[in-house]
Amino acid sequence: MTLVEPASSITDFALGILALMIAGRLRPKETTDAHWRWFFVWIGIAGLWGGFHHGFIVGHETAAAFSWPAISLIVAIAISYLLAASVNTVLGKGHGHPFLAVRAISLAVFFSLVVSGNATVITLMLTEDLAMALVIGLWLHAWQKDQPAVGLVLAAIVASGLAAALKASGLQFNMGGWEFDPNSLYHVAQMPGLLLLLAAIQRRADATGGQTLRRGANVAAPV
Repeated sequence: MTLVEPASSITDFALGILALMIAGRLRPKETTDAHWRWFFVWIGIAGLWGGFHHGFIVGHETAAAFSWPAISLIVAIAISYLLAASVNTVLGKGHGHPFLAVRAISLAVFFSLVVSGNATVITLMLTEDLAMALVIGLWLHAWQKDQPAVGLVLAAIVASGLAAALKASGLQFNMGGWEFDPNSLYHVAQMPGLLLLLAAIQRRADATGGQTLRRGANVAAPV
């Protein structure tokens, strides 16, 4: 069976598989917040669905009109988990309720637009850019507080931004008979950001675990 957009399909499948593999690596001992794992799970689902969309659905106008908004909604859910994980990691569980309230409102608005058939690239950008602005603000706050692994998280965010800029540039080329359009290049460019985020979560878990052990040793030490 021939793929309609082979490069975009294969790279989206690869992105989805990578995200699910990362989710599988995040065992409870490596993260105290399950929101991180669910972020990667939803990104993985979006990637696999996107691969199927580019490979088989995009050639059918009616089906594509339903498929793309659904993928956009899945991405919005993933970013919601990213924000929740950032709130809990940077501020601590039980804090940052205003951030989550703003996100709940923006997600509800986008969901209503999807259901009503009025979701567009612009509405997706408006709602998701707001969420990402909150995420960036949280990690800049963490950097000011000298929290561990912040540099890796910010590097992951920069990598994601560069991927978006690459997509917006309209760059495309042919290789091996496949046309690598902005979508396929965007998928590939997102992968380093996911790996950087995994490294940040693991390094932060190691640092937090070390602090916990030191506090336990101090308590147990004779006075």
